Amino acid sequence: MIKDHGRVWLFFMYYWIIFGISTYFGQFLPPEWRPTLSMTIFIIIMISLFVRGFNRSGPVISHIYAILIGLISYGTFEGFINQFDERIFYQVVLISVIVFVIFGITGYFLLKDISSWGRFLFAGLLVLILASIVNFFVGLDWLAFGITVFGLLLYIGYTMYDFNRMKNRKYRNARVMGFNLFMDLLLIIKRMLQLYRRFGNRR
Repeated sequence: MIKDHGRVWLFFMYYWIIFGISTYFGQFLPPEWRPTLSMTIFIIIMISLFVRGFNRSGPVISHIYAILIGLISYGTFEGFINQFDERIFYQVVLISVIVFVIFGITGYFLLKDISSWGRFLFAGLLVLILASIVNFFVGLDWLAFGITVFGLLLYIGYTMYDFNRMKNRKYRNARVMGFNLFMDLLLIIKRMLQLYRRFGNRR
């Protein structure tokens, strides 16, 4: 089991390396390309949810996903740093990592078997996607805030769920679990940045 967990964390770091390299090259991406890449990511998510046999965590798609989300994340991170500063950015990232670790430990050591959470988390993901689509057209500030908070809670839930699956060895392979944990942490970071952008004191 320990050996399997070690491989999971190796793949977790591997996807972060891919993401980091892609984020670096994101500075050379023309800004007008970012909406197209964002739409591509959204299409990948939707297809993976509703098309049988198409898996976002598959060996090819997961790499494409990590690269694309890295490319567009440069603009997100740059915008946050310009609005606040690098110190605040890294503080929020650190807090996000702490949240990830705390709830990961909770899922691994304090909860026995929460595999039944999967269906509820998936339903929550569908609600999040639907709400995001609606708000894309109506642009309500309170709805955007609700989406941010709900998304943060959802990915915290996925963090506990995935750590618990590791504990009970209820996952297909180390690479897929490493990718899932990479996505859990990344999306927690992005939601935390969004929350700080809303409530943080601007320079």
